[in-house]
Amino acid sequence: MRKKKLTKVLALLMSAGMAVTLGSCGQGGGEPSNIIITNANVYTVDEKGTTAEAVVVQDGVIEYVGDEAGAMEYEDGDSRVIDANGSTVMPGSVDAHMHPVMSSVQYCFEIGLQEYFSHEEYLKAIEDFVKEHPDQEVYTGAGFMRSLYDAVGPRKEDLDKISSDKPIMLTSADGHSTWVNSKALEMAGITAETEDPEGGVIQRDPETGEPSGLLQESAAKLVADLKPEYTKDQYKEAITWLQEWLNERGITTIYDASIGLEDEAVYMAYQEMAEAGELTVRVRGIWSMAPEMGDVEELSARIDEGIAKSEEFTTDYFQIIGFKFFADQVLEEGTAYIDGQYSEEYGGGSGIKVWDDDVLAELFTKIDAAGYQIHIHQIGNAAATYALDALEAAREANGENDSRHTFVHTQYVSDENIARMAELNMNAIIAPYWSVRDDYYYDIYVPAVGQEAADNMYPAQSFVDAGLNVATHSDFFVTEPDLGWLYYSAVTRTLPQKIFDFWYEGMDGYVRTTDREAVAEGDEYVIGPLKPYDECMKLEDIVKASTYGGAYACFMEDEIGSLEKGKKADLLILDQNIFESDIEDVSNLKVKTTIFDGKVVFEEEE
Repeated sequence: MRKKKLTKVLALLMSAGMAVTLGSCGQGGGEPSNIIITNANVYTVDEKGTTAEAVVVQDGVIEYVGDEAGAMEYEDGDSRVIDANGSTVMPGSVDAHMHPVMSSVQYCFEIGLQEYFSHEEYLKAIEDFVKEHPDQEVYTGAGFMRSLYDAVGPRKEDLDKISSDKPIMLTSADGHSTWVNSKALEMAGITAETEDPEGGVIQRDPETGEPSGLLQESAAKLVADLKPEYTKDQYKEAITWLQEWLNERGITTIYDASIGLEDEAVYMAYQEMAEAGELTVRVRGIWSMAPEMGDVEELSARIDEGIAKSEEFTTDYFQIIGFKFFADQVLEEGTAYIDGQYSEEYGGGSGIKVWDDDVLAELFTKIDAAGYQIHIHQIGNAAATYALDALEAAREANGENDSRHTFVHTQYVSDENIARMAELNMNAIIAPYWSVRDDYYYDIYVPAVGQEAADNMYPAQSFVDAGLNVATHSDFFVTEPDLGWLYYSAVTRTLPQKIFDFWYEGMDGYVRTTDREAVAEGDEYVIGPLKPYDECMKLEDIVKASTYGGAYACFMEDEIGSLEKGKKADLLILDQNIFESDIEDVSNLKVKTTIFDGKVVFEEEE
């Protein structure tokens, strides 16, 4: 899993595209009576994949989808008419798993390493931030790449040179480890004698045995109390920034993948903004669950508390619909739970199995019986197997229902387990951003699990073919969402040129290709298509996954996800007809207009 920051450069990377001609409002001025979009290639994403020429939006809903003549019958002098110039009009995009509050706070208030690509650049960015904020008591941030370091990770001594009297804590781009200085270790009481916590690793200097400065998985929670607490108003400020940024990228619905019952300032920021009509994205969320939160009785009580609290959130804009579980962790830390063994370099063993089988089955059965969704972080196939065992135990106890339980990330899932997912009517939430052959492939995946396993990850089309509901996610802040990148990598399993240029600019030894047969010469890394190639998706399937599939995963398919009369008017106008464009051009698509709840919330300037 990865993240690179594109915010400052996307405008330069994307092609200019075709201008959208905007008609004026009627003579009455102010808000238009309706919005009429004409001269469009409307891809409705309805059950039949219907296309049309025009859409009419009125009173927050879709009033008409059809030919242009029929649409113009709604023109009343106060209409706003938008000429789409033949470009694709489609439903608003749904990001079905991200960390919006945590990420937006980090972007707004903390050290950001996302746009840097070397250890030296990281240190300069950290030092600059510390100098610019001398009054802060704690320095936090995120975005360093684990692929730049050995198994022990970055060292505390480099951060000590920047600040020896105040703690520095930086989360990795994958979100699964924290780089800290000696002061943070001291304040948390972490020494050479401190044992690794369950489900975590304190990396240690191989010569001295002292903590090296990297805390993996649950070990990062040892310094959690040192982090600053943000106010509800600060969360609102961050959410306001984020939703504008997401609207610009065509996203109108998000799934907050981890909200803590103890995080009242977070969920009340959402709730108050929802009640005030201040959200321009629809938010569905889940309560976080972890073994360290207590024994089975305490965890069961937490579920009861979560269900009761969820019933307080009833607006269309913010609801909490389920519970989040980690079945394992991540491959790049050697903590995904895999079939087989990691290499000795990555510590051997099979990774981390987070839950006891009986406890997981009991908790899943309770949640399923209450009609709430179970949302499972799953990377390794061994994690898929035992999580499916627990879901099947819940099905056996409760019978079949419509809880739409979910695997998210799905890096390794066997054909047998895909079939089991289909039998349980599960969602598969995929991230085509990651299904590419890049530096992670060469520097982590192949060394950690071997060539064969590295060439058999990230199923996508197999989920579609099995009849599963497929949705997409960015895992932001792990990846910054971008529709062109999403669609291109789903169809080709290759990095788009714009992302390759940004990531590897000025770096020797990296060559991008779309040729599946290309091989490396000498010390070169070939950045290209990722096997297995039969997992490449059809463009229609990935568009459906990013719209209707996400809506279905959020229990919202009757409201959003397709352009049909009576549904909520969440829709996009792109700068091209993506179904007639070359796929290389699709990678550079731009969102020209985003409409949310029948109102224009983003519009590219002429």
